[in-house]
Amino acid sequence: MTQPDHDDWHVFRPNPIGGETPPELSTGDPEDDQLLRQIAARARLDLPREYRHYLYVPDQESAQTIVRPLEATGWQAEIYASDDAGEPYCVVAARDGVVLTADLVRSARELFQKLASLIPGADYDGWEVSIGTDEYLEPDSEQ
Repeated sequence: MTQPDHDDWHVFRPNPIGGETPPELSTGDPEDDQLLRQIAARARLDLPREYRHYLYVPDQESAQTIVRPLEATGWQAEIYASDDAGEPYCVVAARDGVVLTADLVRSARELFQKLASLIPGADYDGWEVSIGTDEYLEPDSEQ
């Protein structure tokens, strides 16, 4: 499957930063909370960035069904077909200039999970944000 170029993107997995989630980072979803804590430990949350979500659907028609409401609500959405027959299509939805907050993450997860629930065989695969290498915080830096 051909995916977009991610030169300025860094993958963080929800596991290395433990502890309690501060109220301002609490989304109600443990994995989202963990990911927000991880991002906050490495970069400032108050900077605008690109925010991407991934959904997998069984076919082109299902992908179009997902894309229409996303674009109607201001998301940019692209469909990526698998190079292998029978593999799912990937819908990548993005917004640029987003300041990441717990409320935004919570509402976006609700939207994408609801869309995935409308399509048999669809799967919401999570989200990521852009973090430039020049904005990493030093361990003792203040946010």
